Amino acid sequence: MFDPHGIDRRGMLVQALTLVGATAMASACATIPVAPAGAAPATFASAQLIALSALADTIIPRTETPGAIDVEVPGLFSELMDNWAAPSTRAALLGALDRVAAIGGKFADLSPADRKRQLQAFDAAALAPSGAPQLNPFGPPPATDPAYQRLKQLILTLYYLSQPALTQELAYTHVPGRWDTSIPRTPATRPYGGPGMF
Repeated sequence: MFDPHGIDRRGMLVQALTLVGATAMASACATIPVAPAGAAPATFASAQLIALSALADTIIPRTETPGAIDVEVPGLFSELMDNWAAPSTRAALLGALDRVAAIGGKFADLSPADRKRQLQAFDAAALAPSGAPQLNPFGPPPATDPAYQRLKQLILTLYYLSQPALTQELAYTHVPGRWDTSIPRTPATRPYGGPGMF
């Protein structure tokens, strides 16, 4: 579910590629501490994980291609909260998740159609431009609820970094559409150059 207040696929790809570059840079400089094997996640309450699953499934449901649940976005998000997020980031994102969980009484208990309808109304308010200065020229304008905006972007990023999304959802078109010249071409036509706008 994409909307004009959120992020489109092209913007998502720009951010995903930026994230891949940032990840490569970070791994070259330092290691990320990881919780010991078998350690219980310290971040999520079970109600938050259920709300996250409902949110991810509403944003990217299964269609003819895998959805967010199929590529395990909630589990990846949980690992990021436990092993990557700073306390302030974790608190902001989980606070946004709690606001989503309360949509319609209990967001996860709504039918898929009601979740989509309620989330669209929530998105319109939460992602409305706040008027704050835009520090990232490649991102969407700052939203009224920046923590929710970041939560949604992170769900999309995790999805589009998965193998099924990259290999089944996205397709590369080398030359989109058809090119028709505006002047007649003949075997005698030759390329030419000029100063252009200079």
